[in-house]
Amino acid sequence: MEFIFTKERRWLELWDLFVLDNPKGSHLILSSWLASYDSYGFDYEVGVIVKNGVIVGGCGIVIPKFFVFKFYIIPHGPLFSDDYEVDDGYFFGSLEQRARARGCCYIQISAPLSTNKKITTFSYESNVGTRIEKFYKPGKFFQYVYASYGLNWVDFGTHCSAEDFLNGLTPKVRRNIRMPYNKGAEAIFVKDEASIAKGYELIIENAKTGNYQVRPFEAFKETILDLINKEQAYFVVCKVDGIPKAAGFFVETKGFITNIMGGVLREKPDIKLGYMLQWELIKKSFEKGFSGYNISMGGSLGVQDFKSKFGAEAIFYDEPHYHLILNPIYFRLFKFFDKYMKPHKGKISKLLSYLK
Repeated sequence: MEFIFTKERRWLELWDLFVLDNPKGSHLILSSWLASYDSYGFDYEVGVIVKNGVIVGGCGIVIPKFFVFKFYIIPHGPLFSDDYEVDDGYFFGSLEQRARARGCCYIQISAPLSTNKKITTFSYESNVGTRIEKFYKPGKFFQYVYASYGLNWVDFGTHCSAEDFLNGLTPKVRRNIRMPYNKGAEAIFVKDEASIAKGYELIIENAKTGNYQVRPFEAFKETILDLINKEQAYFVVCKVDGIPKAAGFFVETKGFITNIMGGVLREKPDIKLGYMLQWELIKKSFEKGFSGYNISMGGSLGVQDFKSKFGAEAIFYDEPHYHLILNPIYFRLFKFFDKYMKPHKGKISKLLSYLK
């Protein structure tokens, strides 16, 4: 048995297959997603446990660097095959050894732990957290890499079809879902770069209106295109009279689809294209035979209220974050600087793209 840390293409491809075949996996640790951090000047790698030539466990790792400070961040996981008996000491000891070898001052793990029966398939029992605590301390101190903390779950329950699910929603929500279709809008799953770029402009415009940051298309397009080409993601554009008015990006892993980002051009009258976007992926989820849809955590109060219209339940993981400080002096220095960096997070993201 070997624990291999690598960016070799062969292993990245095998790792992606392992993640996509594991219901506890996440798009956050697919190689294309990890590689997207290159636009910030961050490095990445995967750590794979190999037994008889087959991956039986591992993790995806982002390695941020701020000046002299380096960190070893596992945004989701680790993952293991059901039939693999994990040697905790070997696994966590190997992680620590590797992080030190990479010159990192801090390790952080975010594990999908939950007792909620709706997402049992997609999470570990909370006692896994007890095992992690033998090696790492609870808590999260590094905020510059998005890490798993739950699912905003639209549970399909006993509904056997999208139409059956639709009939279980409130009359007002049903009207809002049907409105864009009745008004002649069309939703198209696009794959070509030009159409995706055009749709992404709507996402950027929506972010500006909502006063939040999204990555520039040039910094994210390789990830989007790669995931779509591998049939691991969808990009949907909603058009009215042939003109793009809404767009969204969604990623599929084992057992469910996750809403990543979207944008709707604000116009009067409002024909509810946001409802159309989400409904297309709910329909797709039913087509795939999934038990639910992850409409995604977070967003403004208005966005959260919108998501709740589909029956979404925000299921937070049970204390998912753990850490280990490897170099206390460097880490304390980083914490000092971090206090003054947070108000300038957007500017820092732009700066990092030049510090490769």
